[in-house]
Amino acid sequence: MSVEWLKRWPGLCRDEPLSRHSQYGIGGPADFFLSVNDVGALPELVARSTVSGVAVTVLGAGSNALILDGGVRGLALRVTDKRMSVGDGEVTVAAGAMLPRAALDLARHGMAGMEWGIGVPGSCGASVWGNAGAFGGGVATSLISCEVVAPDGTTRTMTADDCAFGYRDSRLKRDLLGHIVLSGRFAVARDEVSVVRARTAAVQAERKRTQPYGVRSLGSTFKNPPDDFAGRLIEAAGLGGRVHGGAQISPKHANFILNVDHATAVDVLALVELARDEVASRFGTVLEREIVILGEPAELAAGLRSGP
Repeated sequence: MSVEWLKRWPGLCRDEPLSRHSQYGIGGPADFFLSVNDVGALPELVARSTVSGVAVTVLGAGSNALILDGGVRGLALRVTDKRMSVGDGEVTVAAGAMLPRAALDLARHGMAGMEWGIGVPGSCGASVWGNAGAFGGGVATSLISCEVVAPDGTTRTMTADDCAFGYRDSRLKRDLLGHIVLSGRFAVARDEVSVVRARTAAVQAERKRTQPYGVRSLGSTFKNPPDDFAGRLIEAAGLGGRVHGGAQISPKHANFILNVDHATAVDVLALVELARDEVASRFGTVLEREIVILGEPAELAAGLRSGP
């Protein structure tokens, strides 16, 4: 693996703690870290990484991805382009834009259709990748198309049908793994400003009422099983408020694990395993994890860094 070209890339950081780049505040160091605002540079960067054998890990806002304590090998990449442009019946949102901010900005201009984004505390790119949604709306119901860059550096436009969205799933997580979302194009429509703002306010109020707010969390830890709710099952198992190290299962909504006191990824995973095992034992339901795990455990990373 040759990385000399990468070391000369403008803005590159070595051994960068990824806890600084995650809303959750957890994550070991990346071998290399790059924050990219000019998405025009991404095709070359991605293509050269592929040719030279540098693994690329794309970070969103860190609102649904747990970065392990050993950090990330290769290049950790964060797209920070936050541009948004409104056209006739559509809005194009850059990958780095946060969906709650995009929804609020659209509401102020009387553009309806993205109100659900208030309930998704993540970036556009990660939200398209994972088909995020909240309170009855989501990417799959609003996306027209998205622009992506492939591992070989070529770009393409994918329609919503091309993405083959499923529950918190898309082709970008499966056979198109390694493709990076550059932007998403969503359907919107003009409406009275007061009406759209009332809807965004209602979504925000419901989120504050039902979910932990203003604290560090990863969003929903598990997917909801058919005809039930993961949070209800975890609560029924008596685990609401359970603490391990600096992490806590939220007493307000048991499907959220909070970073309450300098938690480590090990603390969080201990609660993930506890919740999954207890729910399976008591109710016979095996919960499927929704949070994404990135990087290496600390002990494995130490061995990889020291080499043979």
